Amino acid sequence: MARQISWRGVLSPDGPGDGRPEAQRLWHPGSPVVPPRSIVDSVRLMQFGALLEVAEIIRGFLTRGQLRAAIAHEATTGRLVATDADIEGVLRVTLTVTTVTAVLSCAVWLVMARVTARGSRWGRIIASVLFALAVGVFFGGLLPTAGLFARTLALALLLIG
Repeated sequence: MARQISWRGVLSPDGPGDGRPEAQRLWHPGSPVVPPRSIVDSVRLMQFGALLEVAEIIRGFLTRGQLRAAIAHEATTGRLVATDADIEGVLRVTLTVTTVTAVLSCAVWLVMARVTARGSRWGRIIASVLFALAVGVFFGGLLPTAGLFARTLALALLLIG
């Protein structure tokens, strides 16, 4: 049996999320429960956050050459002796960490969207903690060493979160 959303009385002062007119705000027995528009918007934004994480994976592989050049530049700037195999190894580790982090983040976004759509109380607490984490990532993206894409992605994640 599917779990029911536990909204009470008037759904929300911002109106139902399915665009029903103002006169149909009250729940009546036998009619489906519709979450408030703010909840529907939140779920859509969380799904968009998951899409941004997928875009991060694609970006990582599309900019592989630039990342290789940046790693080589850092090695020569630091006066380190790095062979092509060393640079390729660092590149593989970097792309692996980026991919795993993005996949996990995507899964978290989708789980939080589902939990939010169901009206879970603990979901709001977890979302608040994740918002604090997103703020930390945002300020990390503003570091001088972060590239333009990292700054833009951090800003997008902060605005969505």
